[in-house]
Amino acid sequence: MRPCIPMSEQTYGLVTSVFSVGGLIGAVSAGSIADTYGRKRTAMFNSIGFIVGPILMALATNVTTLSLGRVISGLSAGSSVVIAPLYIHSVAPVEYAGTFGASTQVIINLGILVAQFLGLFLSTVPYWRIILAVGGFIGLLQCLLLPFCVESPKWLASVGNRELAYRSLVKLRGRSDVDDELVSFGDIRSPDGDDNLDDATPNQRLLGQPMEATAPTTPKITLYQFMTMADYRRQLIAVVGIMIAQQFMGINAIIMYGVSILGDIIPTGATLINVIVSLLNLFVTAIAARIIDKVGRKPPLLLSIVGMGIFSALLGTGIIFKIQILSGISTLLFVSSFAIGLGPLPFMIASELVGHEAVGAAQSIGLTTNWLTTFAVASGFPLLRAVVGTYIPKPRTSSIIRIQNDQRPYIGDHLYMVTEVLDPFNYSLEKL
Repeated sequence: MRPCIPMSEQTYGLVTSVFSVGGLIGAVSAGSIADTYGRKRTAMFNSIGFIVGPILMALATNVTTLSLGRVISGLSAGSSVVIAPLYIHSVAPVEYAGTFGASTQVIINLGILVAQFLGLFLSTVPYWRIILAVGGFIGLLQCLLLPFCVESPKWLASVGNRELAYRSLVKLRGRSDVDDELVSFGDIRSPDGDDNLDDATPNQRLLGQPMEATAPTTPKITLYQFMTMADYRRQLIAVVGIMIAQQFMGINAIIMYGVSILGDIIPTGATLINVIVSLLNLFVTAIAARIIDKVGRKPPLLLSIVGMGIFSALLGTGIIFKIQILSGISTLLFVSSFAIGLGPLPFMIASELVGHEAVGAAQSIGLTTNWLTTFAVASGFPLLRAVVGTYIPKPRTSSIIRIQNDQRPYIGDHLYMVTEVLDPFNYSLEKL
């Protein structure tokens, strides 16, 4: 890409991260738009961005056009990661909610794998543009297939459209006895207040004759209300906390910059390892999708966090001491740990922790946090790596004067301040 569109390291990091800016805007607005116009219409609108954005990037000849394409793609992506879990949660049978919910991350991983696989063969000038154009084709495919999908029955029930809610459920379940599930949505009742609709005929149920739409007992919760109401304080902390953990554990640094990270120690196989990493991520996430309904949500999350902590330390050690086998294995195990819990579960948490009246706001808050932290990682990592490099604190083995003289070409006079601060603790800082 850079031979066609020259850019500095800072500009490259900025172009990479503006995708997250679009994602942030899309995530913030998606909840209210979906509550107003429905999940299906919002997804259809997102398809436009998935077509226009990749086309702009594929045809870009300058940084401005490339960045604009990434922002537009980010808008649709940010909105979609809010809408997709909401839609999936509303159409999935209760007993398979976890399996279907994890499919969001499975498909995201599949997209990453396809892009990186294409990169093995099409990363040279001018073929890299084909990779971006493939994204536009997928957006077009979504636009063509969405009309055949039903609208979310939960959303239809929440706006009082009992007939379409019933039709949607019948089509999804393949049977007509869906009254109990329809009543469980909370906005449809029988005329005498009894939820037993067994005596109604399918035709009567379809036309809504034995049922009356009542005003929702709980109004929709706005973003501001969800952030400020004491009733949602714990849910807010859980949703925001798990989204921050997902990004700051470092997975996007591996996915976005894995080639440059591993290229220093495995110059001939870094790109292939990145593809293997994505393949492993997809495989383990698919396994996680099958088991989380059986073991619950908390055990996989704890296992994921502990595993990522251990293997990130081992990965850092392998990079510092240029131990190829340790770096490669640690990378694979790090990604596996992510995929078993922190990968799929954060996208499901919001829709499971709050009621239907607040799920749009909770999902928007969670994904807004996710995009903010993604932006921080995407834009900050290249700069941090270029400026700081790799450092390791260790017991002092040489004098401060010698360290200062040795390291001045790397980080200049600021090292005096660093070593003076560390000296009272009998530690020094050595650049490897």
